[in-house]
Amino acid sequence: MRRALYFLLIFMPFVSCKRKAPNLALDASSQFKFTGIFETRDSDNLKGSIDLIINDGYYHCSSSLPFGRGAGKVEVNSFSINFIDTLFFPIPTIWGPSYVLSGEHSYRFDGNHLLIWKEKNIGSVHYKLKLAK
Repeated sequence: MRRALYFLLIFMPFVSCKRKAPNLALDASSQFKFTGIFETRDSDNLKGSIDLIINDGYYHCSSSLPFGRGAGKVEVNSFSINFIDTLFFPIPTIWGPSYVLSGEHSYRFDGNHLLIWKEKNIGSVHYKLKLAK
């Protein structure tokens, strides 16, 4: 019995649980450039590429879909990021959504990877971005 207890005490530090990546606060006043993909789930099941630039409280975003441009102010708190899009295109109603970042989303940032997601009434959209160097 003692031997089993010693065995556990010696090897327990080497056994660890899988840890989640830390959620770092994204500083909207800094400059970042991200590239990556987006995908919709439980609705259109679309995938595409996306670029995001954040600089001094403002953002510019472009997607691979027609009329996929967005720009405006960005506000960040611990768990959500709000893209206040100031570009307006009347054309997307004809072509469908462009999935540029607009509105309030949840996010997770580990210093290199930025995951952004939003639940919608007919599914969700997920953005997987990587910090460009």
